[in-house]
Amino acid sequence: MKKIYSIIILSAVFTLSSIYSCSDNLDINTDPLAATSADPNAVLPFVFGEYTARKVSELGTRICDVSQYISNTYNSPNRGAVSGTLSGNTWGVWYVGMLGNLSLVKADAAAAGSSSNNVNGIATALMANTFLELTALWEDVPFTEALDGVNFPQPKFDDQETVLNGVVDLCDEAMALIDSHNTDGEFQITPASDMYYGGDIAKWRIFANSLKLRALMMLRSGGANVDAKINETLDQPLMTSNDQTAYVNYVGTPGAQNAMLTIVTAFFGPDNESQNVFGPGDPIDELLSGSGDPRWDLWVARNDLDAPGNDIFPDPETSVLSNNIIRADLPDVLMSPDEIDLYKAELALAGFAKAGSADTNYRNGVRNSIKWWGQDIPGVLATVSDADIDAYVNGLAAPTANDIYNEQFLAAFNRPILAWNHVRRNKIPVLDPPPATSISTILKRFTYPPDEIGNNPNTPANKQTDVPMWFENL
Repeated sequence: MKKIYSIIILSAVFTLSSIYSCSDNLDINTDPLAATSADPNAVLPFVFGEYTARKVSELGTRICDVSQYISNTYNSPNRGAVSGTLSGNTWGVWYVGMLGNLSLVKADAAAAGSSSNNVNGIATALMANTFLELTALWEDVPFTEALDGVNFPQPKFDDQETVLNGVVDLCDEAMALIDSHNTDGEFQITPASDMYYGGDIAKWRIFANSLKLRALMMLRSGGANVDAKINETLDQPLMTSNDQTAYVNYVGTPGAQNAMLTIVTAFFGPDNESQNVFGPGDPIDELLSGSGDPRWDLWVARNDLDAPGNDIFPDPETSVLSNNIIRADLPDVLMSPDEIDLYKAELALAGFAKAGSADTNYRNGVRNSIKWWGQDIPGVLATVSDADIDAYVNGLAAPTANDIYNEQFLAAFNRPILAWNHVRRNKIPVLDPPPATSISTILKRFTYPPDEIGNNPNTPANKQTDVPMWFENL
């Protein structure tokens, strides 16, 4: 079990986020707050905090109904209108707070030589993840010119295929750096500075290869010929067990608690089950109710009642997300092995021999997901025995492609960008647009922030928010 780290920098994160959203700092290459060098043990905790705060506090509480694993949230763009605040805050924090600081860490580590290759590898892997999520939100984004403000003060926007291929290259670079790190005189990353893995560089290498597979699956869905690169990832270590999960732990105290509960306690009352703020979306109800899947009891309270229905908040007569899920110390997961298991199951059905057995990988993915929520997640409140997990998993039929896609959606529960990616990539589960929407489908993309449009003439014209992204091609 991981140590629990208090995210004491969140108040600073929110302050900086508001600065970014209200100033010309959304020109991503002009940041008067930026330093010229970076101590990894000081900067990495800030970067982790920037990321998890934005992902949970704003993206998490506002777009988790887009993929409909939650029935409704406040100020959501699910009807087609993405607010400038939502897009601007996320854009600014991702580019300035994360990529800007990571580029400094990376440059300093490169200058220090092989004794800092561990630092360089971590920074490079985190940069890869950031660019992947940027393109998942906006499609075309600055990549090749993004972090060179001297030469490219108004960077061009690269197409999604270019960005995703760049993510793959960054993952390869991260692994090469980790493989060549010099343990003699190596820079010591303190456990408290590395909120994901406590400085365990072997786990970072596994993460980088697993992230590479995530990017390659999106490239393959877009029609790119990446089969050889997929086989490369299958030849390298990938996540297989929950002790390799990348997550940030919230200790649950004021200022360091999961924002899903903060919304409940700040505006309604003591907990979600009594206040009826977040309910399960229809796909969760349809996939889990009556299935015998233990996640139904772990995720949903009053689950003998009907789900609220998409675009509707729960009430005392409907099911509601349980306090096991909406709690102060719920960790924020970046990546877990069930995602990788289910990619391998998908690839096995597509004929990739190196992926192994579709059936075995499918069952491993379901088992890892249930074990995470019912055993391995820090602070678990409700548990499931190994015997009950085995009974359910062993009783599953051999999977079809749609079975695998549905499990990918379930395994991404409470991870809004990943769940949204799966729905857009697979078209499974089939989601109806919310009622009274301005678009013809579910939301497909964010619009560019107004400040970026004003600062950078290379910003593309906004497309309608129901226009599919390139990676949705297949």
